[in-house]
Amino acid sequence: MQMWTPLRGHLHPFTDIECDVPDPLPTQTLVWEQWAHDHLAAVAVHDRWQPGRYHFTAERRDRAGHAVEVFARGYWDWTP
Repeated sequence: MQMWTPLRGHLHPFTDIECDVPDPLPTQTLVWEQWAHDHLAAVAVHDRWQPGRYHFTAERRDRAGHAVEVFARGYWDWTP
């Protein structure tokens, strides 16, 4: 996750979220995006994120933390 900072006009690193992938794996990007939005909303409510624009990437990583496969990426506007 990256968070948009309007005063600076760019994204800055915010947090990494680790979660289990759905079974079976979605084959369409839009389904992955909706899955990501649902998980992000749950974390944002739990951790009381401030409203704003965030950039996400749903990806599979190797043990070293490097992206192996990207399922979806995009912007997500959070308004509690």
